[in-house]
Amino acid sequence: MKKTRIIATFGPAIDSESSIKKLISAGVNIFRINCSHGDKASFVAAIRKIRRASSKNQFPIGVLFDICGPKLRLDHFENDLAIKQGERITIVTGKSDVTKRIIGVNHPAVIESIKKGERLFIDDGNVRFNVVQSGKKRVILEAENDGAISGGKGINLPDTELPLATITDKDKKDIATAVECGADYIALSFVRSGDDMIEARQIVRKLGGRQPLIAKLEKREAIERLENILLLSDGVMVARGDLGVELPPEQLPYLQKRIIHLANRQHKPVIVATQMLESMRFNPRATRAEINDVASAVFDYVDAVMLSAETATGKYPVQAVQTMSNVIETTEANAVRPKVDVESHLIGSKIPHAIAEAVGHTDKYLETTTIFAFTTSGFTAMLISNLFPPQVIVALTPDKRTAASLLLCRGVYPVVLRQPASFETMRTLIEKVGSKYNFVKKDDKIIITGGLPFGSTAPTNFMMYHTVGQKPPAKGKSEGVSQ
Repeated sequence: MKKTRIIATFGPAIDSESSIKKLISAGVNIFRINCSHGDKASFVAAIRKIRRASSKNQFPIGVLFDICGPKLRLDHFENDLAIKQGERITIVTGKSDVTKRIIGVNHPAVIESIKKGERLFIDDGNVRFNVVQSGKKRVILEAENDGAISGGKGINLPDTELPLATITDKDKKDIATAVECGADYIALSFVRSGDDMIEARQIVRKLGGRQPLIAKLEKREAIERLENILLLSDGVMVARGDLGVELPPEQLPYLQKRIIHLANRQHKPVIVATQMLESMRFNPRATRAEINDVASAVFDYVDAVMLSAETATGKYPVQAVQTMSNVIETTEANAVRPKVDVESHLIGSKIPHAIAEAVGHTDKYLETTTIFAFTTSGFTAMLISNLFPPQVIVALTPDKRTAASLLLCRGVYPVVLRQPASFETMRTLIEKVGSKYNFVKKDDKIIITGGLPFGSTAPTNFMMYHTVGQKPPAKGKSEGVSQ
């Protein structure tokens, strides 16, 4: 069973229950709904299709709402505007007049904030400009390279501090839709500080939601405040599209590894996204470089890799997922488990952490096939996941929301079931689950963790070995460690 999760973006290419089922069969664990495209009605319709299509799946399938944030764009205009290096154009707030080389932008803060000597990029940096003159109503730009500008394209200002709220009025409505529809995760775009995550969490809680919040790292300011953002989020996404425009692209490989390392240190799930199999939008086979990109993320023990346009609008969405799944399985079979500096991990609960560490390193002394972790909050399963054990982790919880919150954790398969009342019922439940989901077979040695007394919300405080199919000890004998 693969451990690294696959996130697929919902869109026109898979807008049917049959297509969704095919992607799940190919290996998708979570579907992303991109709130940059559509309205409440389309988002509600999408999540309902995903829920119906996945209702009989063996394991839960998650839904992530990706909140679009304050996207800066050019005004919409007809026909492309050809640009030559050294040519100048003027940008203003409002409408464009392409015949006079005047282009409108969608937010006055662009004009008000940008200064002479700063840079402005259009269309993911494909056309780059330097600011040669700034003013309150208009800004004059000089092109660094040849290109063409189309209406509605995105703008990046890598040198400019913009006085924009990270969470817009539209975002607040989309967050409300995510909570109302029972989305499993909410991702926040263009996060610049931990304060953005605090604001988003307040909105979600006020609406009665408990969704984990994912910070999308795509701004220079986010990298500068990375540890603060990690501390206040429930996970992060390395959004390499805008990040590779905001910062020199040659810095991305190092930044990706740094983010993964810091996220693991704080026990937060990390997603790597953007253009992982970009060529498969139009071709049935990925390039060698793309295969290596996915494998590199898996070798770094990320929690999830994501497909965007490949599944939303691409011609080969099922093949893209199958390719990613094949790469994951092959890479995981050959990956070298990274060294974990447990002393550097930022965890305050010492007993669960000690048990998680012991569980994560049992393979040094005993060959076990599966880890079964009884959990109310999901905390211990998450800790074990971040210690990268070779075994699959089965998180057994009575709480559906806890199960959903673990869908992003590498190697964790959540199963919803009642809490056991004794060691005997615990073993019975585990063997039933193990058999039903093909986790174990007779005589397999497994690890079990949980909290005593049974039926309480006590944190994890025990670990034991058990041999599948072994009869419980006779009455009067110790129910300690099973051999």
